Amino acid sequence: CADEWKVFARGTDAVARAVKDETGLRTVFHHHGGGYVETPEEVARLLELTSPELVGLVLDTGHYAFGTGLESAEASEAVLAAFDTLWDRVWHVHFKDCEPGVATRTRREELDYFEAVGAGVFCELGKGCVDFPAVVARLNERGYQGAIVVEQDVLPGMGTPRESARRNRDYLK
Repeated sequence: CADEWKVFARGTDAVARAVKDETGLRTVFHHHGGGYVETPEEVARLLELTSPELVGLVLDTGHYAFGTGLESAEASEAVLAAFDTLWDRVWHVHFKDCEPGVATRTRREELDYFEAVGAGVFCELGKGCVDFPAVVARLNERGYQGAIVVEQDVLPGMGTPRESARRNRDYLK
């Protein structure tokens, strides 16, 4: 509902203003599967309603791909396009991959976010649909100088996080 969006955006701006006034730090919003701001349309809507001086975006490649609801190649293209259309608000980046077969299954079976994570929707880098060489090229083209966090959503008992982190690091090399 439009009124709820306005309330959410005002609250986001208020928090960001308080953080900036008290600490001098900028605030970035992290869109996320299973949250109020998940799809590309919701991300765009929040940015449209918030102050570009106060609120930036953590562009999370895996959550963005998942949020598109598109198949592999189309989801990857949407991630790349987001770096163009949202560029002025991208103040931080998360590298995360999305396994398209699992994403399709989670939508078909109407799994919730935690069930999707448990099914492995966010896989190790290079094993999903996000085209990381193209993302890196886009970031370089745009002169991105900020941090990039490699992130992989897992639940307790899923896999071997240390080995997964090593494989993600090896992939990035």
